[in-house]
Amino acid sequence: MTCIFCKIVEHKSPARIFFEDSDIIVFADIHPRADVHLLVTPKAHYARIIDLPDNLTLKIFDTVRTITRELDLYDNFRLVLHNGALAGQIIEHLHFHYLSNQRNADVKYKTVIT
Repeated sequence: MTCIFCKIVEHKSPARIFFEDSDIIVFADIHPRADVHLLVTPKAHYARIIDLPDNLTLKIFDTVRTITRELDLYDNFRLVLHNGALAGQIIEHLHFHYLSNQRNADVKYKTVIT
């Protein structure tokens, strides 16, 4: 069975996509824990951080910098990774939570898949 994030990558499941390129996709969490709650994930399916190739690790953090600049959240965000079930990972597709309580952040989604 394909994971829900893989379905989002394939545009086969609903999502509000903030950013997307050939390797990375960023979309809104459906159960937000903050005013801004985005999920940053590689398009290819990797379960754990140790599985992620170095080039994608760098690209994920470069994407985080891009999000920070676009949303002007230089001093007001946190990045969270739940790596493994004991750490609270529910979906076994590596992803980082990008969270901010900046109420006036202007999040413009590039694509909305329904």
